[in-house]
Amino acid sequence: MQSILRAAALSAVTVAVAQSANAGFVYQSAARDVSVSVSGAVVDSESSSAYGSWFGSASTTGMGYSGLATQGSNLGLQEMTFVGAAQLDASMTAALAARSTASVSFLADSNESISWIVNLARQSAGAGNSSSIALSVIDVASGAVVLAFSGPSIGSGSFDVVAGRSYRVDLSALASASGPSNSISNYNVGFFSAIPAPGAIALLGLAGLAGRRRR
Repeated sequence: MQSILRAAALSAVTVAVAQSANAGFVYQSAARDVSVSVSGAVVDSESSSAYGSWFGSASTTGMGYSGLATQGSNLGLQEMTFVGAAQLDASMTAALAARSTASVSFLADSNESISWIVNLARQSAGAGNSSSIALSVIDVASGAVVLAFSGPSIGSGSFDVVAGRSYRVDLSALASASGPSNSISNYNVGFFSAIPAPGAIALLGLAGLAGRRRR
C-alpha cells in the first residue's frame, strides 16, 4: 500500500506585498480544526482559536488503512493563508473520515480590495468513497456570498470590502471511505490586504508538510 505520507504534495502561497499603513485584517474569531475518525469515533484531533501561525496534525493507522489531516495557517495583519489536506489510504473495508476546516471572521478597517489566490484539489477512488473541498467568504451582516469555490478550482483575483463590516472565511476539506480507497482533498488559499507586487506570487511545493508531526 502506498504510504499516505508520500501521496500528497501540498503547496504554500508566498506573496511579496506592497506596504500599506492602515489597511489590514482585524480578527474577531477563529476556529481551525483537524480530525480523523474510525467507525464514527474521533481517534485524533487538534484545534486552535488563537490568531497568528498554527500547524495542526491528526492521524491514525490500522491494519490496512491510514488517515491524515493537516493544516498550516497564518492569520496576520495583512495576509491570511491556509495550506492543508484531508487524506485517507485504505486497502481494506474500513469506515474512515478525515477533515481539515477553518472558519475565521474579520472586520474590514477600511474600504479596500482584498486580493486572493486559491488552489483547491480533490480526488477519490472506489465505491462509497468521497472527497470534497469548499471555500467561501460571506458578508456576515447581509449573508451575501462575496466569494465561493468548490474544488477542484484554481485562480486569483480580488473582492471589495467595506469599512466597519464583518466578513467570514469558511474553508472545509473532507475525505471519507467505506472500502478500499485513496481519497484526498487539499488546498492552498491566500487573502492579502496589501496589494501583491507584480509578478511576486509564487506557489512553492511543500510535500513534506503532510508528514510533519504536531508541535
